[in-house]
Amino acid sequence: FVRERGNVIDYEIPISGNLKNPKFHLHDVVTDVIKNIFVKPPTTPYREKVKIIETEIEKSLTVKWEMNQHSLLPHQEKFVQKISTFLKDNPEASITVHPIEYALKEKEYILFFETKKKYFLLMNKKDGKDFSEKDSLEVSKMSVKDHALVKYIGKNLSDTVMFTLQEKCINFIGNKLVNNRFDKLIHDRNNSFLNPFIKNGTNERVKMIASENSIPYDGFSYFKLNYPDGAPEELRKAHDKMKELNNEGPRKNYLKERKKLQ
Repeated sequence: FVRERGNVIDYEIPISGNLKNPKFHLHDVVTDVIKNIFVKPPTTPYREKVKIIETEIEKSLTVKWEMNQHSLLPHQEKFVQKISTFLKDNPEASITVHPIEYALKEKEYILFFETKKKYFLLMNKKDGKDFSEKDSLEVSKMSVKDHALVKYIGKNLSDTVMFTLQEKCINFIGNKLVNNRFDKLIHDRNNSFLNPFIKNGTNERVKMIASENSIPYDGFSYFKLNYPDGAPEELRKAHDKMKELNNEGPRKNYLKERKKLQ
C-alpha cells in the first residue's frame, strides 16, 4: 500500500528531535496509504499485466545462477537453445554475454561447503574419492554453525585472534582450495552456456565479456545478455508492449525518472 501507482516507493519523511528521541512525521505516508486503498484496486489488472511483461523481458535478458550451480537447469537450457536457434536462423545476428559474479557470496558458500565436507570425511574416516552424492546431500543439510564442527575447527588455530567463522574455516581448509573451486565453477558455467551454440555452430557469434564482480540486486550471479544486431521476436514484442504500457496513465507520470535510470 505504500507503493505509488507507477510501482514506485518514494517518500521524504521529515525527522525532528534528536538521536535519543527522534520524531518521524509520517503524514505523507499515511495519506498515500489511505489514497491507495481506494486507487489501487481498480488498477490491479494493469499492474499485473506490467509485472508479466517485465518478467518476460527479464527472462530474455538474463540467466540467473543459484549458489554453486555448475550447469544450466532444464528450463534454462531450453531458453539458451532458443537463442542458439535464433542465431542459426538469422546469420546476421549475434549476442554479447556479460557475466556478473557475486564472487564474495559464491566463495563464502564454497568455503562453508568444503569446511563441512572435510569435517564430514574426517569424522566418518572416509577418503575424498569415496564421497558420494548421498554424502554431498548430507553435508549440504549440515549447519556450518554446528557446535561440534565449530569446536573442531577452532582447535590449534595458527592465529589466536581469529574470531569470525569465515576466518576459522579458511584456516581449516585454506584459500587455495576455495579459489580453485570458484574458478572451476565459473569455467563450468561458461561451458554449459556455450554448449548449445557449439552444437549448432553459432558459437563464433557469441561474445563472452570478461566477468565482473558485483553485488547483484537479488543476491545471485547471472549472465546479462545483449542483442546488438537485433533481438528475438518474442523480446521485441515484449518491449513494444512495455512501451504501450509505459504511455498509459499509471506509469506515464514516471517517464522522466525511468529515462534517468537508462
